Amino acid sequence: MALQILLWLFVSLLGVIVVVMVTPIHVVLSWQNGPAKRALILLHLFGGVSPAIRVYDSSKPAKKDKKPARKPRKRKARKTAGQGWMARGNILSEAVTLLRRVLAAIHIDVLQLDAELGLGDPAETGQLYGQLCPLIYASGGHVRIRPNFERACLQGTALAKFHFTVLGLFWPFVRFGWRVFGPMK
Repeated sequence: MALQILLWLFVSLLGVIVVVMVTPIHVVLSWQNGPAKRALILLHLFGGVSPAIRVYDSSKPAKKDKKPARKPRKRKARKTAGQGWMARGNILSEAVTLLRRVLAAIHIDVLQLDAELGLGDPAETGQLYGQLCPLIYASGGHVRIRPNFERACLQGTALAKFHFTVLGLFWPFVRFGWRVFGPMK
């Protein structure tokens, strides 16, 4: 009887893990820097129907560790010849491919940015604003950045809502690992 209960608990846990891996996870990122500063990250599991899980909230005070910090132990460096993982191929091009596939697996629902940006030097501010223009005009969201040529500042609000599946993010990393560290041909 106890073995059946453990088996059913294991099967139920495995089912929940599979459901979390294949259903979309909705993420809400919110940032405000102006009169009040706040950053917030929320997760909604199971296709967005679960209650919000607060991952980070800058308005909450940070928890303090009660344990005193231990001194790190000094480790002796081992010299190994020919042991360990050997990367093959062009890691940089594979990393770019990985980044492209991860970004393709993330679906942006809402992107809103309203900010005032200044670097203190008018020439540098104009140069940065010019480099941000592709983001402003090609993002598909509501992005508004106002350059401030008089003083250094970063003020505004941002809101991003996107969703992804864990399985959709998992396969690009598996492919990257196989192409970089997999068996030699």
